[in-house]
Amino acid sequence: MPVPVDIERLKRLLGGPGLARLRQRLARKLLREDGGRLTLSRVSDLERAAVERLIGRPARQGKSLSVDLEALSHALARSGVAKDLRTALEALDGPLVDPRAARDASRQRWNTLLAAFRSEAERLGVSAWLDDLRRGGQLKRLAGGSEGQGRRLLEQALAVLERLPASGMALSTLAAECLGDAHALDAGRPVSALVRRALARHWRGGVALANPDERSIWAHAGVLLGGDVTSAVLTLRLPVQGGDGLEMALADYRRLAEPAWLTLRQLLRYPPAWDLEGCDVFVCENPAVLAEAAERLGGDAAPMVVTWGRPNAAVLTLLEQLEAAGATLHYHGDLDWPGIGIANALLSRFAMGPWRMGAEDLAACAHLPGRPLEGRPLEALWDASLRAAMEQRGRALHEEQLIETLLEDLRESVGRA
Repeated sequence: MPVPVDIERLKRLLGGPGLARLRQRLARKLLREDGGRLTLSRVSDLERAAVERLIGRPARQGKSLSVDLEALSHALARSGVAKDLRTALEALDGPLVDPRAARDASRQRWNTLLAAFRSEAERLGVSAWLDDLRRGGQLKRLAGGSEGQGRRLLEQALAVLERLPASGMALSTLAAECLGDAHALDAGRPVSALVRRALARHWRGGVALANPDERSIWAHAGVLLGGDVTSAVLTLRLPVQGGDGLEMALADYRRLAEPAWLTLRQLLRYPPAWDLEGCDVFVCENPAVLAEAAERLGGDAAPMVVTWGRPNAAVLTLLEQLEAAGATLHYHGDLDWPGIGIANALLSRFAMGPWRMGAEDLAACAHLPGRPLEGRPLEALWDASLRAAMEQRGRALHEEQLIETLLEDLRESVGRA
């Protein structure tokens, strides 16, 4: 029985690193066309000599080399080196695998893996998260390409999501309870990355920021990072339903018409019983507006919240609570490009309306000065004509310039209530 491969002769004829490119190109040609003619450009002397020696062709000159794969296969068989070209290539470099077919098969296996968890994800309201993982390939990357590890990571992530929302639970406590490791949800851990992606974009509407910070992501699910006393939100005259403790303090602040700071810890550990069904709450970007309302309107000011620029975790948590309590939210911010970005994020996430943020409001202030607009222009989601109006003006319009108008709105809202 003939030996299918004479490996020593084959190594001398076609082996070695100097002919690796030739072997790779031959393998790709075989996989895609199962034959035909291969043309190599910028061919080396070693490659040319190997092919011409195998097929017994006289030496030629030139920068390219063309070889018929069927003729090369017959030459290998006639010489007793290998029964055909495929056998020879696999003996030297291992089984021939079509990279495209391998990628398709791998993609299908990962899609099947994700599909197995769809019913559970749908029950938790995060089925879009699975679609996101499938499109972006994040699960495969976090699992290091291991499907078994990918399955374990999904099981762990869903176990965490099953436990949420928490009521001011520390992140380490959540990790220990769900995963048996107090550090399993720390930044940099694979399961943490999966859970944070679900919370930021999909769980209960996601976080109202394009790239939310870690504290805001976990706060969205009622989870505290550390003590979370540094993330706070400034408020004015938010009504509560009696009670004691925090509600009593807030009632006193409302009666005195004094600004009140609420920390993220307070909002998550002791969420106030807000009395806001059908009540207007005005949200602004700059604390100067709230300070003037407290100073000049006192008890005649409508309830207010300040984002202080880009909203932090405490601001977002409070807005979620106010919306759930039935408040009617109104937002005003600076009419500059960063301000439009903040407004777009908030109005997309919450049932919130713009408050004097239209092109006609800008036109009414044409006489007011302003700094030159800086940054990338943005479309305002609530007013298709605002971008053009801002570009034509070319200058920002900041909240402090509209304080008189905004205060009048706050006074009138109380009068209508």
